[in-house]
Amino acid sequence: MSSDLEFEITVGGGCVPAGFYRATFEGVEATEHEEFGPGLRFIWEVIGGEHAGEKATRITSDKPTPKNAAGRMIAGLTGQTLKPRVRIDLAPSVGQEYLLQVEETPNGSTRVSTVMPAA
Repeated sequence: MSSDLEFEITVGGGCVPAGFYRATFEGVEATEHEEFGPGLRFIWEVIGGEHAGEKATRITSDKPTPKNAAGRMIAGLTGQTLKPRVRIDLAPSVGQEYLLQVEETPNGSTRVSTVMPAA
């Protein structure tokens, strides 16, 4: 019987562990899920700290609304309250610094839950 009780904790889902991070927005890309269909993957790179260089992500619906996760990510990136039928260009957000809150999901992976300008 082994007495080694040290383990390395890993995080599923390709995202940093739950916590607060300063990160640079890299962009958003289209994604497809077998069960949920088309979506958007928002991607940031953590700057500084133990997880510098690692990615933080959030996958959302591909149809942003003021009340869903896609809309919350866009509102956080732009610092604007979303209004129906208004087009938003995220290009100016690429390369900008943001503060992220990453949360653990019920299945044990993590995802960005909140984003706001680092200003």
